[in-house]
Amino acid sequence: MRTAVELLLWWGVLLLLNTVLISSVTPLEMAVGGGIALLAAVGAVAVRHASGAAPGGPTRLAQALWTFPWTLLADTGRLALAVLSPRHQRGGFRTVRLAPGAGPAWAAALLSATPGAYIVDVADAKKGAAGSLTVHALGCEVSALERALTGDAR
Repeated sequence: MRTAVELLLWWGVLLLLNTVLISSVTPLEMAVGGGIALLAAVGAVAVRHASGAAPGGPTRLAQALWTFPWTLLADTGRLALAVLSPRHQRGGFRTVRLAPGAGPAWAAALLSATPGAYIVDVADAKKGAAGSLTVHALGCEVSALERALTGDAR
């Protein structure tokens, strides 16, 4: 039952996205879009099952969503400075330990959507422990989004 609901949700989102992006909404376009959305939804469900990924808990999601736009702006500015600066800033890898109850899947998606960080590995939570993310970051600064995900109150 859960797989059917997940498949239906993927299909609905993908069909909606297709409808928004097409130039004219005709019955033929909707039929083709519905079929392609169904194929893509089956693929998305199969990939999620094969990977064993789960969205995780919603703890810290509200704080993360609040800080996301500000982190996006700040990281874009840091990226522009890094590109325009004659001295090259070195990025590097670090581990971000998520606050207990935070979902590694959505946290990784939010962090990777900013220009300042990209997730290269996700370690799911094990029996009460928090998950962690291996991040390749633009610089050594910890973003507001990272602080929201880790529960760091600086």
